[in-house]
Amino acid sequence: MAREKSLLQNYIFNLIKTLNSILFPIITFTYSARILGVVGVGKINFAKSIISYFTLIAMLGMNYYGTREVAKRRDDREKLSKFCVEMLIINGCTTLLAYVLLAVVMILVLPLREYGTLLMICSASIVLQGMGMEWLYQGLEEYRYIALRSVFFQVGALIAMLFWVRDESDVIPYTIITVMASHGSYILNFINAREYIYLNRNIHYEVGKHLKPLLWLFAMAVSIELYTVLDTTMLGFSKGDSAVGLYTAAIKVERMINTLIFSINVVLMPRLSFYIGRSEMKKTTELIKIAYNYVFLLSIPAAIGLFMLSDDIIFLFSGSKFVIASQAMKIMTPIVILIPFSVITNQQTLIPMGKEKLILISTCVGAITNFTLNSILIPRYAQNGAAVGTVLAEAAVAVVCMFNVRRYFDIKDIFRTIWQYFIAALPIPVIVIMISRWKLHYVINMVCVIIISAIAYFVILMLIGNPYIREVFAAIHDRVAKRKEQSRQ
Repeated sequence: MAREKSLLQNYIFNLIKTLNSILFPIITFTYSARILGVVGVGKINFAKSIISYFTLIAMLGMNYYGTREVAKRRDDREKLSKFCVEMLIINGCTTLLAYVLLAVVMILVLPLREYGTLLMICSASIVLQGMGMEWLYQGLEEYRYIALRSVFFQVGALIAMLFWVRDESDVIPYTIITVMASHGSYILNFINAREYIYLNRNIHYEVGKHLKPLLWLFAMAVSIELYTVLDTTMLGFSKGDSAVGLYTAAIKVERMINTLIFSINVVLMPRLSFYIGRSEMKKTTELIKIAYNYVFLLSIPAAIGLFMLSDDIIFLFSGSKFVIASQAMKIMTPIVILIPFSVITNQQTLIPMGKEKLILISTCVGAITNFTLNSILIPRYAQNGAAVGTVLAEAAVAVVCMFNVRRYFDIKDIFRTIWQYFIAALPIPVIVIMISRWKLHYVINMVCVIIISAIAYFVILMLIGNPYIREVFAAIHDRVAKRKEQSRQ
């Protein structure tokens, strides 16, 4: 019987991994943007957007399905091993199919030929993700291992980058390093999997029974990819590498903020699947409420702050060549709130409940909206048009998500405290304007804004009686009091 791990401990280790996965892109993008320039950044991200479609084919929705099903089987090693081997068999077939299709596309689509080397390097992620079985470790809640492994590879990649990426011509070395930083650790996953699963040649493996749920999740993943990556692909074909580079700079920080907020999602999914599998709906409802409030607590002030500081943020992380991208960044700040809400609804609520069809509806709405608006706006407004399309597509997904989740949970209860986060965030624009009058260096200006805004935000939440903030401070107070009592003894 597997010991149930502490949800807080899981969150802390996953937060370490998440912070590292945020700090690494911040450092590397800040460095690469100045070294490789707008065009270099655009080439790399366009190539990655193309490969992402073939990675989808290879993974076939396994990350969602695998995490959920491993969580259900984690107490029975025989069942767990059987399931994992079945997933690997399926993944071997889909990976081969993905590479065949990639070869065909590279031959038939003439504009892609100039990206041939970059595409081949990025395609290593296709096979590495499959053999990495990240879903196994997430389903088993092995966040300590995941965090330490990720930190090791990304620190190593950062050192390598400082040695081998020196000027605008070093696009290839940079691409190799970033691919290995993101996916190289999956080799260790494959080797380390022997601790949890084994191959039994006497068992009849039932691959076919997994195909139907996997195909539903694959359809969902495809629709998600269409409205999250399609903008970059269409922008590259329509406006070239320079527009992709500017768009990448605009959306990079917002994606990083979303990654930080998502750190709780990865932790909650296996636990929710575990509770749902045991029909413990009271615990399920409480966890989901906490997740939504965590999202609102962080995303609302983050979106307002990003809008107010977009010029300084772009200059800090990308340099003077990318300053024009601040317009697109301002346009896209609502996605800091919209994307986490949709992810909580789809991945944390509906996937553990087995409601993939409802998720597919919302993601298809997003894909259709994104494609339609991009087709109209990108030719005329380039990266700004892509930004508008992204925001409206995410808004459409959020609306459908809200409609779907109300079938199973009290939507009024979920949104009961959201007004408190907006009220507490109101002083942020005033603080930004006041501090800007001090004429400080832009980095010091941002640090002052963040610190003062955070203090004001949490103080206001305490004053208006936000129950989640009060619980946090009460827990801290109790722990301090307990330690004082222990020291006296």
